[in-house]
Amino acid sequence: MKLKDPDKIHIIYTATLKLVKNNGLSALNMAAIGKETKLGMGTMYGYFKSKEELINSLFKRLKGLNTNRIYSVIKPNAPFKLSMKDLFDNYIKNRVDYFEEHFFVEQCSNSHFLDSESKKLDDAAFVGVFELLDKGKKELLVKNIDNTIITAHMMGSANELVTMCMKHNIKINKAFLNQAFSLCWDSIKR
Repeated sequence: MKLKDPDKIHIIYTATLKLVKNNGLSALNMAAIGKETKLGMGTMYGYFKSKEELINSLFKRLKGLNTNRIYSVIKPNAPFKLSMKDLFDNYIKNRVDYFEEHFFVEQCSNSHFLDSESKKLDDAAFVGVFELLDKGKKELLVKNIDNTIITAHMMGSANELVTMCMKHNIKINKAFLNQAFSLCWDSIKR
């Protein structure tokens, strides 16, 4: 079996991200990726047997990288509110710094393309924030509301904030992050 060239995989992934950002996941096809990469279709299918295989491969890679980056700021013994603030800020910064990656992951999460392994990885990404929210509830700092609702509320706010900032070229600074977190905190605190 011939080893796959990591540079070609990177080229294919980069083209896929660009095409999904510009045209959406549903418009993605192997021919467009081949054209963007200037790789022949035989080469493309030598690396990925189908669009679905490519999507799942890239999704798994990005979901793992993004999840690790986002949770990297959590310190096990830090006070709850500080941990939540660090996580919120880091989530927004990562959404901005890796916008194409997050856009792709979000498109995939809401699609029929994901295989069962990718879906499990997607679900597992929420374990850390759910555990953090459980800690806040035990300390009587967070409303006793289902973690899914709280997380969706905070992520929805953060995602829309990033989208608006990117659309209007607004720079996100510390004061901006503090105001955004303050609104979210006021909505979940007891």
